[in-house]
Amino acid sequence: MTADNCETDRNGAAELLDSLYLDMFHLIEAHTNCRVDIERTNSNGAILLARTKFQQGGNSIGTAQIPTENSAEFNALCRVVKDSDTGNDVTVERLAVDKENGYVEPLHWFSVLPPMSLRNAADKFKKSIELVAESTNLQRELNAVLNGIDRLRRCAALK
Repeated sequence: MTADNCETDRNGAAELLDSLYLDMFHLIEAHTNCRVDIERTNSNGAILLARTKFQQGGNSIGTAQIPTENSAEFNALCRVVKDSDTGNDVTVERLAVDKENGYVEPLHWFSVLPPMSLRNAADKFKKSIELVAESTNLQRELNAVLNGIDRLRRCAALK
């Protein structure tokens, strides 16, 4: 190997390392923004729940309406699954309400026509679940970039 080839390899490795560091910084920014959005969405949902309780009065929701150990079994309306296209990404799969198969709408535990603030709170928490899945995907991408940086730095140190 000549000195020119070695210098070219070092320059290529340095450019690749710079690119990976730039990707890392973009992913850190996106992940931080996603975590802030999660906090904001959860806070808004909690405020809407408090508003519902205030508007409906303290005794409007009884413990008899909330499921207990003796209540009928029910299934979750959403689940977190691996994306079949990429294999690594996580997505949220929402299922349709089907009482016969045990998929019930939790909003209807409180009344047939729940208040708008309660519906909005449920929407905020649903959005929060999607943001958590997005945050997980960003974290996985960031880990892959960090592993690539580590491998490249170790490889460059051996030469």
